[in-house]
Amino acid sequence: MFKKKSYEKEYRIMILEVIKIDKNITDLRRQFIRIKNMGYVKSVRSGSTGIGATFEFLLGKSEESFEIPDYEGIEIKTKRGYSKSNIFLFNAVPTGGSFYEVKRLRDSYGWPMKKNNELKCLYAEVSAIIKSKVGFWHYYKLDIDEVENRLYLEIYNLNWELIDKETYWDLDVLKEKLYRKLQILALVKAWPNNINGEEYYKYYNMHIYILKKFDCFISAIKNGKITVNLRISTFTDEKRYGNVDSHGVGFGIHEEDLLDIFELYR
Repeated sequence: MFKKKSYEKEYRIMILEVIKIDKNITDLRRQFIRIKNMGYVKSVRSGSTGIGATFEFLLGKSEESFEIPDYEGIEIKTKRGYSKSNIFLFNAVPTGGSFYEVKRLRDSYGWPMKKNNELKCLYAEVSAIIKSKVGFWHYYKLDIDEVENRLYLEIYNLNWELIDKETYWDLDVLKEKLYRKLQILALVKAWPNNINGEEYYKYYNMHIYILKKFDCFISAIKNGKITVNLRISTFTDEKRYGNVDSHGVGFGIHEEDLLDIFELYR
């Protein structure tokens, strides 16, 4: 009898959660139609982040830096209609041979910045299916070790000899980030337009995606569909001179591969 009551309680909770998700998605779709009907809207910010900031402003949301979904449990990603660039899923700082691992990577394998050749930067897109040339002297590759439950960043010299395998991400940490932020994804597209020297956006399309099992995420890394993007630089202003300017270590995927890790919501 206790088990039956427990099962019935869990079932009711599950049904209520499904109803809540459907309601939140319906609400977002109504908001999107309202914004779409506005036509071209002036960007609230200049630069590449204006497309996302403007859409959130039109939703009535203030910007947040917390790693939680943007709108009632739904993570919103915005994209220019013509763009072929990766969709960044989330950022995850790696662990490794140093307390501040991104600094070790920059100092050990970075190259001189254009603004100041005394300081270093490191930019790379890394896959699990190919060794990618990074800078002048190294190749990078991802490797999943399911025994150790880690995703490793491998660094090779020009002879393709492995010289560094200290940097890694714990798979349980990646799973937690993915489930916390991306259970539901809304991909919103917009056309940019320059009107009288100012940027405007016309939001015209939105698709909703529901996250699959974590095994699908792991498979997408193994198949090269998900890549890791290193964007590590150095501050050049007087106050922060020499400090790491990390724009994130991001996990990204192309739009055409989204269905490898998500299901399209009806």
